[in-house]
Amino acid sequence: MNTPLEDIEFLARSDHRVNALGALSVGPQKRGDLRVATGASNATVGRILSEFETRTWVHRDGDQYELTSLGEFIADGFFDLVERFEIEQSIRGVWRWFPTQLGFTLEMFSGVTVTRPNESNPYSPNNRYIELVEASTTLREMGRVPLKPENVRAVFEQAVDGTAVELVFDEESLRYMLGREPELANEALASGNLVLLTHGDLPGGLALFDDCVGTCCRDYETGISRAILDTDAPEALEHARVVFDAYRRDAVPFEAEALTAR
Repeated sequence: MNTPLEDIEFLARSDHRVNALGALSVGPQKRGDLRVATGASNATVGRILSEFETRTWVHRDGDQYELTSLGEFIADGFFDLVERFEIEQSIRGVWRWFPTQLGFTLEMFSGVTVTRPNESNPYSPNNRYIELVEASTTLREMGRVPLKPENVRAVFEQAVDGTAVELVFDEESLRYMLGREPELANEALASGNLVLLTHGDLPGGLALFDDCVGTCCRDYETGISRAILDTDAPEALEHARVVFDAYRRDAVPFEAEALTAR
């Protein structure tokens, strides 16, 4: 009998086996379906099915193969493990600044996009943020560090164009942001699409877009942003909504007229 590590190696060392297991986890498959899903020859698919049957992971029903309950158990655990490694590899370079202070966990960041500054494009995180802002019809954001001037402009422009924007920041950060673009801020406020609130004890920053959440891996000792993370994973979205709503409830309206008037 194989050891657990030997069965893990049996799966992991073959893309064809992994793809076959993934296809079978969706539902019953014919051999032809598995050839398409794996890109393997008929003979290879036959060997894979034979190996799976030997382990009682699949059984045959007519011309279709489907996972047994044991096979489903293996598939669920295996692909959970693969997902963990995908998340770990994505976040490995910035894990020290992962926003645990907001209650996020690594498990929530399935399918995460990590945008880091680099030599060829030191402004890539800003560009990614603006890309997300411009693609959304709503933006709800909280933070303890003001947005960069180019991001402030993008947010106010979107509000003027019809995006519903709610910003919850400390008073000093809001004063700074309004001071970067006073005329545009006035226009955004006049549109009714920009809501400003203050909170004096925010744990960090997150932004809720239409269908994803973004957050910053910020080194608060130096003030440097190491990366922007964004994901549409349901667990991350739901957690971000709960966090934002909790701090929004305790926030108070910010009187901006006098600060932005010319």
